[in-house]
Amino acid sequence: MTAPQVQRYIDFLSRDTFGNTTPIYDKETYHNIDQIFAALAALEHNRTDGYDLWLKIPRGAIEDYGDYQEWLEDGDVEDYAEFEAMWRSDYPDEFAWYNFTAIQIKDTGCRLLFLGQKLVLEIDPRKEQGDAADLAGFSGWLRNAVEETVQQVAAGIYNDLVERELPPQHRTGTIRRSQMWEVWPESRNSFFEGITPEDVAEFLVVGTDRLPPDAPRLPSMSAGDFFRYCAMGYAANHYPDTDKTPLEQYRWHADNRDDGLCELDQGSPEAFDDWYHNRSMRGGHPWEVCRGGNSTHISLYVMEDEKGYYLQLAGSAWNRTIETVNFFLALHRAGLPVTIMDADILKERLAGTEKIGVVPEGVFPDYCQGLFPGEKVIDFINLPYEDREEFAKRCVWQPLNQVRLKVAGGVS
Repeated sequence: MTAPQVQRYIDFLSRDTFGNTTPIYDKETYHNIDQIFAALAALEHNRTDGYDLWLKIPRGAIEDYGDYQEWLEDGDVEDYAEFEAMWRSDYPDEFAWYNFTAIQIKDTGCRLLFLGQKLVLEIDPRKEQGDAADLAGFSGWLRNAVEETVQQVAAGIYNDLVERELPPQHRTGTIRRSQMWEVWPESRNSFFEGITPEDVAEFLVVGTDRLPPDAPRLPSMSAGDFFRYCAMGYAANHYPDTDKTPLEQYRWHADNRDDGLCELDQGSPEAFDDWYHNRSMRGGHPWEVCRGGNSTHISLYVMEDEKGYYLQLAGSAWNRTIETVNFFLALHRAGLPVTIMDADILKERLAGTEKIGVVPEGVFPDYCQGLFPGEKVIDFINLPYEDREEFAKRCVWQPLNQVRLKVAGGVS
């Protein structure tokens, strides 16, 4: 098979590893899966419960990419030049590289085969059987590809081949934010919109993720106090409707799953204290004061220790950095006890020294901390297509996962 043909199978077969069913395959596909794991048994595990390899697949002819006449009739392209340009854009090189991962959990009999970071073949006795699928052709091709790769390992040429030829978009590494700005200076300008150099300099001094031991706390807190603190942050970021009451501003900008916070007597510290310690949480997000996605909102937490209440701000998404810093400075300048999570990273971000994690194509660039053991990395990207060579030469790449034959008599 050629890369476009393989990609169509991946797109068709991609499965959710948390799905409730497992497919029923034809007899030949089950046999091919057995043979894939039999071939891999000659290798040492290079990941937990399994193997991680790279398959080099030819791009093939343009006819493998699609039917030009069909695309033309469907209006997907206007002429052959556009069709060819799309093919070369999607498959610019003579060969494409696909990550292949095989995992076997012997205790459960579960077998998972991933291609291009997507689950394509699965055997899981714990799940109900799902739809039937005849994949003899695809599974046979995959078996041959894996067997050829294992032969390359046995011949001692695989690791050098991958190190020499694997394109950078499939690698894992880091790049400094300032180095990204070197390639795309306009992104630096847009990043610092909404904040002055003086504000940045102040945050680099006062931004902290923990209060000094002798720092005063707030002896009491009411819902009205909290909404007023939120309004300070909204005003610092020039949010609209700052002429409204703090409660109205909170309702306009926050998540609105407030667990009853908005219903409290705003002037009563006793009501807040009872709600804070005894509320029946209903999945609310009362501290999500600036709406956003799972990792792109801004939260203002009310914290408590033996000395009293204090505030903790959280908002480390790169595109909310300036808002979060402005919010913090407004509270700090008002003399409030406030900390900010990931203060060290945010300072590095403003100084341009932050490490950004570069994750392989096919890996969604979020929650990828596990790919960077021993490093504090909280922002991730896939290597951009535009100016890729310029970005790649500035990256510090992790060593590639080595593949080795199993030592005679050893246990992998």
